[in-house]
Amino acid sequence: MSVWASWLKTMGFLENLLNRYTPRMSGKPVFAVIDTETTGFNKRYDRIIELAAVRADAYFNPVDSWHTLLNPDGKAIKNSHIHGITNDMVATAPTFNDVYGGFTSYIDGMQLFAHNAPFDSKMIVAEFDRMSGVDDDEGEDEFFPFIDTIDLAKQMLDRGPYNLPALLDRLGLDNPDAHAAVADATATVNMLHSLFGFKRGEIGRKILRQGQAFRATNTWRVSHAAPLLPREI
Repeated sequence: MSVWASWLKTMGFLENLLNRYTPRMSGKPVFAVIDTETTGFNKRYDRIIELAAVRADAYFNPVDSWHTLLNPDGKAIKNSHIHGITNDMVATAPTFNDVYGGFTSYIDGMQLFAHNAPFDSKMIVAEFDRMSGVDDDEGEDEFFPFIDTIDLAKQMLDRGPYNLPALLDRLGLDNPDAHAAVADATATVNMLHSLFGFKRGEIGRKILRQGQAFRATNTWRVSHAAPLLPREI
C-alpha cells in the first residue's frame, strides 16, 4: 500500500469516527450520483430493474435520495444472485415510463455522477430510447456527460483496483447493502467525501466550474465526442 493510500485509509477511519459523534451537516444539493441494477449488460436486450439517485452538496455530503424498483416489461431476471431483485419483486413495480418524470425532476439542475458511468448512462439512454420510440440498437453510445467517479479515483490514487468495494475498503468505509442501487449511490457519495479529504470543497468548486448541469427538458443524447468529466482536478 502506498503512503498516500495508507493515509487516506487512516483519515477515512478517523473521519468516520468523528462523523459518528458529529454528523455532517448537508447544504444545497448540486450533485447527483446515479446507480442502476439491471438484468444484464447488453443495452439492446437488458433492462433496468432498480434506479436510484442520491443528491449531494458541494462538499460531497449526502442530502437526500430517490429510488424505485422497475418492471422490465416482462424481461426475465436471471441474475438475482447479484442484486437480490426477483421477478416477483418487480411484478407490480412501475415502468421506466411511469417514473421518468419524477426521476428527471429530482435530478434537474444537478451535475451527474456514476461509478463506471458509461454503463449506467448507456442503460438509461436505452430506456429513454424505448420510451421515445427511437431505434438506435446499432448506434454508438451517446449520453449526457456524467462524471465518472472511477476517473476521479484514478486522479487521487496512484494504483487500483478502482471498483467501488475496493475503494470503500481502502478508505475504511462500509456498504452492507452492496448491489442495492440506492446503497451503492450513497456509498459512492461517501467514498468521494473521504477520498477528497480536506480538499473536497476546492474539488467540488472545480467540478462545478467544469461540468454541465442536467436539465429535465434536455435530451439524454449528447455527442459521443463529449468527454466524461472531469478534467484534471
